[in-house]
Amino acid sequence: MRRLFYKIFLWFWLAIIVVSVTLVALTASEYSRASEDEHWSSKYGPIVDLWAQREAEILDSEGKNDLLKYDSRFVLEPALRSYMFDASGSEVLGRVAPPRIMQIAAQLASSTQIEPQFYSSERIIAKKTIGAGGHAYVGIVVYPQPSVMRRRLFEFFSVDVDPKDLLRLGAVIAVAGLFCFWLARQITRPIGKLRLATREIANEHLETRVDKEVLTRRDELADLGRDFDRMAQRLDSLVAAQRRLLADVSHALRSPLARLSVALGLAREDVTPETARHLDRIELESDRLNSLIGQLLTMARVEGGVDLDQKKRFDLNLLLEEITADGDYEARGKRRSVELVTTTPCVVDGVPEMLRGAIENVVRNAVRHTAEGTTVAISMNSIPGPSGPRALIQVRDHGPGVPEAELPEIFVPFHRVPDASHQDGTGLGLAITERTIRFHAGSVSAVNAPGGGLLVTIELPIVSSSASPATNEVDRRIPTPVRS
Repeated sequence: MRRLFYKIFLWFWLAIIVVSVTLVALTASEYSRASEDEHWSSKYGPIVDLWAQREAEILDSEGKNDLLKYDSRFVLEPALRSYMFDASGSEVLGRVAPPRIMQIAAQLASSTQIEPQFYSSERIIAKKTIGAGGHAYVGIVVYPQPSVMRRRLFEFFSVDVDPKDLLRLGAVIAVAGLFCFWLARQITRPIGKLRLATREIANEHLETRVDKEVLTRRDELADLGRDFDRMAQRLDSLVAAQRRLLADVSHALRSPLARLSVALGLAREDVTPETARHLDRIELESDRLNSLIGQLLTMARVEGGVDLDQKKRFDLNLLLEEITADGDYEARGKRRSVELVTTTPCVVDGVPEMLRGAIENVVRNAVRHTAEGTTVAISMNSIPGPSGPRALIQVRDHGPGVPEAELPEIFVPFHRVPDASHQDGTGLGLAITERTIRFHAGSVSAVNAPGGGLLVTIELPIVSSSASPATNEVDRRIPTPVRS
């Protein structure tokens, strides 16, 4: 957003500077041209007057040959052209003159004006004079056009312009800069607020609405803000309806499943061995369905914030020790183990049962995929954060890991990695973990650990840590496998 702000500010300011400098340059051009014309006429007018008078006298007293010698010696200025016409309009030395020169000569020949005539725009000086014999002649000199902007612009700023005028120009540019800054801010600030609201919606805070400061404007940005609010309200209602449907369906399925379990118990009273095998399969699938429904209900409670009113302050370290003990008990039946490698006493505000379920999901997932004879390593340390200290919990297994392309998706509901070793499970455990941690103002991420296995990292804000400074240091070492 800052880039857009600076672009608008700099373009507006640059436009005003260019306009101001252009106006000054045009003023300099006009002033320089007028000054140059005055300087040119005052300098060369008397010279041309004397030159024309002298040439007329030579023509009447000595003739064209002496005039030709005089004209070749007499140089008014390099690169100029000179002409001398008689009363009939003929160039006395036979030089070819442009039509404009012929026109001026004809006008002066029939005029009684004997003062030098200046044609400033064309840089021409014409003078009608009378020779010693009483004959009338018209002398014309054409000067090269000056490069006013190249020669006079610097002189205009350094000599002709008062320093106070330059200060005024600088003040105008500075005030224009402040105005452009304010204008750019007025344009980009509502966009920044819209962007912030969009980010909150993307983070699933669907109750977010655009700031009222944007909505009270009387322009297209206010219309955009109102459209955004309508979109957010519609999304909120759709997601809420989806969550209610999920919870209602899950609750509705619980009763048929309970009756199915009772029916299975009655059916087992008098069955053949072949039928018993089929009933065992039905019971297994019933248990799986019951587990899935339980996870769906947990997901609905987490997303709806049903248990958040049960928040209290507790020691996260004790909770982690209990989870480790329970996980190790379950893992030993699969020739695996769970160990709490490092720990730091941390006090947090939250719902213990929700956090227990969230961390247990990660630990059980690690136990499920770690190789036989290895240990799932759990560690917790206190680290500094921008808004206060945070608890860093890491769970590392020694399984096959997850393909890099699938890592961002493992916390999405019902997503399962397309790999034979990851096909068991419902795809809801890590999704419940992510939502639970996020509702506790934390974060969860996963990476493939060096040497194999998955490393899941959970961060939670903590209220205090009773550990000493030495134990507060983060132990980021990834534990090595431990054989049972």
